[in-house]
Amino acid sequence: MTVPHIGPPGLSVPSAKLSAHRVHQEPDEKEEVTDMGIVDCSADVQVNGRKYTVRAATLPPAGTGDERVEVALADHDSTGGTTERGSITVPADGLAAIGKLISQVLAGLSTLSGRSATSPANAQAPWSKEQDEELLERWISAGDTHSSYALRRILADHFGRTPGAIRARLLRIGCDPDAPGHAFIPAPGSS
Repeated sequence: MTVPHIGPPGLSVPSAKLSAHRVHQEPDEKEEVTDMGIVDCSADVQVNGRKYTVRAATLPPAGTGDERVEVALADHDSTGGTTERGSITVPADGLAAIGKLISQVLAGLSTLSGRSATSPANAQAPWSKEQDEELLERWISAGDTHSSYALRRILADHFGRTPGAIRARLLRIGCDPDAPGHAFIPAPGSS
């Protein structure tokens, strides 16, 4: 099933999975069965070691006869335990507008907090000694297999950083960011 993109342009969500199915119920005396039946849809995404699940399910019509949808969000820690959850119930005919509104609010909040909605996972995070060592080793061992620009993009994806952050860090650890395989200082173990 294809998931429609409802986030800001350029936002990519890693490891998203979507499932959907229809549930058919026998009506009781107070319920009417609609043409749509009950639809249950969920999607999961892994971000920074946490799993987020969004679940949307149509609800049986209320006394007004209007279809409603419950949208629930759950946050799971690395052990699988649910740490946060919440839900809202909205009219089915307002889903697109409400989804756009939620997307705009979250993008605005992300901007106010100093991170764009499309920031890599480790943007602005401090570098560890191990990451510095791995960056140095990967840069030096790459030789001339890639252009400096292409290799910085590959490393940015690997480390969850921007290509500009990789360039800046290469300078800080003594590498020439415009020449893969070259350092301004001798690499450990070289003569």
